[in-house]
Amino acid sequence: MNRIILTLLLMGGIYTAMRSVDVPVPMPIDGQADVQGSAHVHDGDTFTVAGVKIRLFGVDAPEMDQTCELPNGSAWACGRWSRDEVRRVLKGRDLRCVKQVYDRYGRMVARCYLGEQDLAKMLVQDGIVFSYASFSRDYIVDEKAAAVAGRGLWRAKVISPAEFRRQKREN
Repeated sequence: MNRIILTLLLMGGIYTAMRSVDVPVPMPIDGQADVQGSAHVHDGDTFTVAGVKIRLFGVDAPEMDQTCELPNGSAWACGRWSRDEVRRVLKGRDLRCVKQVYDRYGRMVARCYLGEQDLAKMLVQDGIVFSYASFSRDYIVDEKAAAVAGRGLWRAKVISPAEFRRQKREN
């Protein structure tokens, strides 16, 4: 009987220890699906609002170490540019983000708004980020318009961030 109790206690301890190494998924304040406040921008599609790390829904930004090629053949740090442009757009403005899901990294994937304006749509229209058609088809038309007009990233020779990440993994 004592062996059974000890075995159960040991198994419970192992289970508790294993659960403690899981990455906790941050929850929005008060368990609500909305967060609001000023944003700390990490890159073109990821920022922190009210202590919650957010991945902007439906878009993909160039990676921070990604470069693009300008028409004159020179390299352009388009990943950093994308981040800096998002910082410029958000500077001093309150952002409201509505949770869609949580991603595998524990980030809230959210639709975010400046007032009533959809932030992702604004960024795609200006060529600051790409539409991420693998996850949403909401911004494809906006991306096509930005590409035709040569706005933002579309003034250069670019590859999608997903393709950039794939190439980086293979090397």
